[in-house]
Amino acid sequence: MEFILNAGLGVGTLMFLLLLFKRNKKQGDLYFLGWILVTLGQIAFYEVTIYRFAIEGFLAIVVFGLPLLGAPMLFLYIQSLTGHPITPKLLITHLGVYVAYVLLFFALQQKDDITLIAINGFFEPTAQSPWWMYHYAVPLAISGLVYCTWDLVLLNTHRKRIRDFFSFEERINLKWVSYIVNSYFMLFLSTSFLVFGAVQFQLFPIEKAFAFVAICLSFMMIAFGFYGFRQTAVFSNREFQQLTSSNSVDTTARKASYSKSGLTPEKVKSLAHRLKTYMETEKPFLNEDLSLPLLAEQSEISRPYLSQIINQEYQMNFYDFVNRYRVEEAKERLISEDHKHLSVLGIAFDCGFKSKSSFNRYFKKYSGVSPSEFKNQPQ
Repeated sequence: MEFILNAGLGVGTLMFLLLLFKRNKKQGDLYFLGWILVTLGQIAFYEVTIYRFAIEGFLAIVVFGLPLLGAPMLFLYIQSLTGHPITPKLLITHLGVYVAYVLLFFALQQKDDITLIAINGFFEPTAQSPWWMYHYAVPLAISGLVYCTWDLVLLNTHRKRIRDFFSFEERINLKWVSYIVNSYFMLFLSTSFLVFGAVQFQLFPIEKAFAFVAICLSFMMIAFGFYGFRQTAVFSNREFQQLTSSNSVDTTARKASYSKSGLTPEKVKSLAHRLKTYMETEKPFLNEDLSLPLLAEQSEISRPYLSQIINQEYQMNFYDFVNRYRVEEAKERLISEDHKHLSVLGIAFDCGFKSKSSFNRYFKKYSGVSPSEFKNQPQ
């Protein structure tokens, strides 16, 4: 187990240094740095108190309460990535819970004239311990579960939002962040059950529950470290940030009532026909980076009007609208003699898809068969 903890510390430290010396860091990178640092502090706490020595008093409270800092850090990181502003008030509100926890338990320690001693990763209560010694981990569990749920809601909303503005999801859907959040959620959930079972029903020694936390945190750090080395999106989300900052992506205009846009039904029909003609003749969907603002610029239709036409007239979001054209183009090329020399994947890339998985998924969704099956069908 000690080897696992040390491996987690090593990989986490390397991740931290890579981000620390990254050029042109964004605000979100700072919160991710904070999350890595806090997680390293948690692993170090378990490594020290399990294998080295006990930690006492104020320092023990400060280090034990780190999960109350880690969960908000991850939340603020996701807030930043998904385009939500981080104000000083918001920062103080979320990080202030950790400060309040540390001060509260330090005050309770002083009031009851006891010294909290962290050993084996937790504070072990005795028969003479005050009531709060049996509930000191409850705020950590509640905070973790609440923040992870909040994170998942943010990520789900983000995935829906990007489909209104982008024709692709690769590198901007933050799927890798979902892996972190889901792992974090399962960690808090399983730990809560383990600690509750150990304290209330003495199902097993409580130190094993906290040892489980230490192992899971280390494996998380190792897994995300190796994933991060292979996926540039983990250490650089600049592609999404540039698109959103340059195009001011928001959903306010789309959510506004179309009845107030000034477009008459006749004008909507006219612009829809103009858009259809442009898509069929100029084929802008072949550009894998096509976005709503870019198409609005190319077609000379204002972005609010373009969004309204696609949503109202075609009953689709931008992502579906563009990828339907890509699938139809792929169908033509798959059976065309002029493209017989290309592989299925080559045709997918030429039609604007960024990955094999998204092409296969979307093609089958709208054709009922896979690209290979379609190509081999008798025409």
